Amino acid sequence: MELEPKEIQAVQGSFLLADIPPCQAALFAAWGDKQLFEDGQTIYSTGRFRRAVGLLLEGGARIYSPSGAPLNVLGPGGCFGAAALFNPSRRYVSRIVAQGKTAVAFYTDEQLERMFAQNPRTARNYIAFLSQRIQFLNDKIGSFTTPTAQARAARWLLQRGPELQAVNYTNLAGELNLGRASLYRALDALERQGCLARQGSRITLLDKKALELAARPNIQEEETT
Repeated sequence: MELEPKEIQAVQGSFLLADIPPCQAALFAAWGDKQLFEDGQTIYSTGRFRRAVGLLLEGGARIYSPSGAPLNVLGPGGCFGAAALFNPSRRYVSRIVAQGKTAVAFYTDEQLERMFAQNPRTARNYIAFLSQRIQFLNDKIGSFTTPTAQARAARWLLQRGPELQAVNYTNLAGELNLGRASLYRALDALERQGCLARQGSRITLLDKKALELAARPNIQEEETT
């Protein structure tokens, strides 16, 4: 399905086409193959995926680990599939599910290679995006290997502050590999220390330096179970 003019403009604003001359960016964007997904429909799974990068045009997507743990939520402009595009593996690393009616523009490895050849800036943009993802995953691994609930919660908050709306504590506990009780105790402790303030599902960071100190695992003694 071809992209509409407004959808082409949306792709032009993506990381891939940053700093590309508008006329050339519009040409590249128009190469996309648009697909529509209903709410709850699987876009990618570990055994069924396209050798293509997906850019969200509208709607959203939830990303889950193979075990079903929530990993991330993408909105319009979000991207998935970049790390697996040139990987010969026949297995995708996660499951991606549409959130609401969702439109995705797909770009194959051959199309991206053409972009890279015609304007090397697109290749730099792609590499920069992958570098950011590596940093994100390193931080994610750090949160799992941090030995205490308080330090895990502090690291997570530092990555997302200064103010978070509509925090789903059940999903957050799963993301940090903690029980809900452990998560609540950790947040209570951080609040007592003046690091943050909570009001329902809203969290506001108050003292970044204190939160950074709490994120250091070598000074934490709290149990994580």
